[in-house]
Amino acid sequence: MLKQIDNTLPLPKYYQIGESIKEKITAGQFRPGDKIPTCRELSTYFNTTLVTVANAMRQLESDGYISKVQGRGMFVTVPATAVNKADTVDAIKKVGLAMYTRGDLNQNLAEILIQDLEEHNIDTVPQSPVLGNMDINLAEKEKCLKKYIANGLEALVMNGTRHMPYKLLHRYRADFRQLNFLMHYESGIDFPEANIITFDLAKAGRLAAEHLLKAGRKKFIFATFKKLPEVERKRNGCCSDNECHDMTALAGMKAVLREAGFPESSLTIIRDNPVMTEGLNIINYSELLKQGPWGIFVMGDSRAIPFYKTATKMGLDFKRNLSIVGFYNTSWTEVFHPTLTSISINEAEIAHQAADCIIKRKIGQRIVIEPKLIVRET
Repeated sequence: MLKQIDNTLPLPKYYQIGESIKEKITAGQFRPGDKIPTCRELSTYFNTTLVTVANAMRQLESDGYISKVQGRGMFVTVPATAVNKADTVDAIKKVGLAMYTRGDLNQNLAEILIQDLEEHNIDTVPQSPVLGNMDINLAEKEKCLKKYIANGLEALVMNGTRHMPYKLLHRYRADFRQLNFLMHYESGIDFPEANIITFDLAKAGRLAAEHLLKAGRKKFIFATFKKLPEVERKRNGCCSDNECHDMTALAGMKAVLREAGFPESSLTIIRDNPVMTEGLNIINYSELLKQGPWGIFVMGDSRAIPFYKTATKMGLDFKRNLSIVGFYNTSWTEVFHPTLTSISINEAEIAHQAADCIIKRKIGQRIVIEPKLIVRET
């Protein structure tokens, strides 16, 4: 009997059907030359659509496990042929890094990913980070995607932020053998074949709240970015604003505070985009900080800067008046604010897992990395 589809797994149905048949072939229960059931029979057996089964058969044929004979049906090929084809002809050779590859966090991730892929003779081609740029219109992003296709990029690696044009990616999905979303995934559109390598956002919020509670704080601030306008969200095809990664982290923080008996009113949410231009135009939080002492969790280490600067100008004692937890644990933190406690998303492991998906041509993977609290003075 073929293994049935498990609807609890985050894997596309066609992929599970293909793997079920592949297991029978590699175990010798379907032998070379055996005729396998028709698409209609498989559709009934797996209780799914003919389109889903056809996609599974197409992938099995591409991998060399089966072959179609016109008017007769589908037959098992020699397993060794499938292995050889998968290791050579079917190997991904050219990957586009459609993401930022500069800046401490992104550069750390990109360098590890590139090194892992180069060891397997896979070319990585850094692209201009147009797709995830909120200031670039959809027409320009579409031109960018068409250029990727024309340049023969087989797979894309992206940061799945809320500014990614998911509707466009869905339209051109068939032109790429693999899509990989790293760090974030904020799509309202289903990409069943995409690989998603992210981190446990809710746990990040829990870690921050637990640390602030240990510091003795009873009033809390969650500082994040502004809401994405609904028109832009719908245009991009991203999920609702309440489902974005910052709100998932906030949910984790709220859960810990609620478990500790703190009312909703103990938490203040700040949404703004502070401008960091050589120390100028930084938001002044003096009126807010006077109402402390506060335990503050900021989405991104850079958002700690206005609180640091305001508190310093006010002459506040950080140990008595302020506890701050950053996010991402960027390398510049240790240089500019070496006292900032922060949460690491382990970008190195995200890079290794992404490389593994590309090297082994995996699809439909959802991998969640554990974040880690890096404790410093604040």
